[in-house]
Amino acid sequence: MRFKYEETVNGCNRICPYCGFSYQVEGEDYSENMREEKCDECGKKFYAQESFTVDHYATPNCELNGEAHQWEPFELRRGGHHDFCSVCGKCRPFNE
Repeated sequence: MRFKYEETVNGCNRICPYCGFSYQVEGEDYSENMREEKCDECGKKFYAQESFTVDHYATPNCELNGEAHQWEPFELRRGGHHDFCSVCGKCRPFNE
């Protein structure tokens, strides 16, 4: 039975689809274009490319909008009291 080589995908390293050799690709070498590469370990050629993704974050903030926080008391399991804003989630020690 002949071994079947598989496409490899990894968020940190390039992995040769033939021998499994793993290495970190330098940032300046990133490209979404398909290109030919040669494995430094086994010498076989394969196609390589990077795929970029973007995550968008949005965080509410009462102060940013000139609004007052809506503080609610919260007791920590290890003791201590804090207030949390029910709108934006900001935390402050209870004694502020």
